[in-house]
Amino acid sequence: MAPRAISQHAEHQVNAIRQALLRWYDPHRRGLPWRKARDPYRIWISEVMLQQTRALTVIPYYEKFLNRFPDVQTLAAADESNLLACWSGLGYYSRARNLRKAARMIVRDHGGCFPRDLQAALELPGVGDYTARAVLSIAYAIPFPVLDGNVARVLSRLYARRADLRSTSGKRKLLNMAESLLSRRRPGDFNQALMELGATVCAPRQPQCSVCPLRKYCKAYSRDQMDRYPPTHSKVSTKLRSFLAVHIRDGQGKCLLARRPPEENWMGGFWELPMWELDNKETNTRARHNRKDGIILREFLGRLRHRITTNQIEVAFYQGYLARPPISPQEKWVSLDQIERMPITTITRKVLSYGPKLFR
Repeated sequence: MAPRAISQHAEHQVNAIRQALLRWYDPHRRGLPWRKARDPYRIWISEVMLQQTRALTVIPYYEKFLNRFPDVQTLAAADESNLLACWSGLGYYSRARNLRKAARMIVRDHGGCFPRDLQAALELPGVGDYTARAVLSIAYAIPFPVLDGNVARVLSRLYARRADLRSTSGKRKLLNMAESLLSRRRPGDFNQALMELGATVCAPRQPQCSVCPLRKYCKAYSRDQMDRYPPTHSKVSTKLRSFLAVHIRDGQGKCLLARRPPEENWMGGFWELPMWELDNKETNTRARHNRKDGIILREFLGRLRHRITTNQIEVAFYQGYLARPPISPQEKWVSLDQIERMPITTITRKVLSYGPKLFR
């Protein structure tokens, strides 16, 4: 018996939806590098990188990562500093640490192969329900449906159901819909087709219904109510926080970096330019003459913004000099070549990309 979520649809219509989606996907899918093979290791790495990150942003990181860590054994043996340096700029760094932990479990407990069993996959650090189902369906053609934001949006509009992916009941309803539609013959391709449709056609705003292969079956489209599905959420308010960052060089042209405490919630253990937060009463005029930890500011270089979860970070960066040699054990002088091989914070990476002026 078909699940209640789509019981109103005859089986021939469900088959028609499957066929229409796969016929569209075959010629229209993007040539993403992780789609070139069925290697579970590469698929797993891509799925972890794609969490909270757009596909086009992921591509250069994915290729760099696989060049450095081409198999699970290499990843399991990786030094954390080298691992984080390779991941640097991609954000959400717990993903990288969990990848190494999971790689060690795969080598130790599963003979170096990503497990085929769903429960075993879910026991790997950093592997949640979506990631496990995606890897198993794409790499091993095991018929597990997947459910992410793109899939939920397509299904919600297709059946005009205001099911909320963030709620337990909503997720269950959406997963039932996905299960009922899933192609048992091509589960991996079908899951990717749903995700591709949501990423490129069935967009959150201004969906391209005129080119959608499921338009004739879509209840939201037939009612001209695409904007009603899925349910929207109120925006989370952001907190504006102000920081100073200082670029300091020694006589050999090396740059001073400081290591963040490993226990820090944000990018613990990463290296950054000397940086500190201003309290609400400090103005940029006062800050210009501030001294902190023996650092004296000189020339103002610029300002940038960077968002971390609900925090909007504003960073004013300066040239400065150090009035308290020697440096501490948590600081080091590094060349530009060394910086490129170190795990540095995204803010520091942005400041150092400001231009050649910093390294003249």
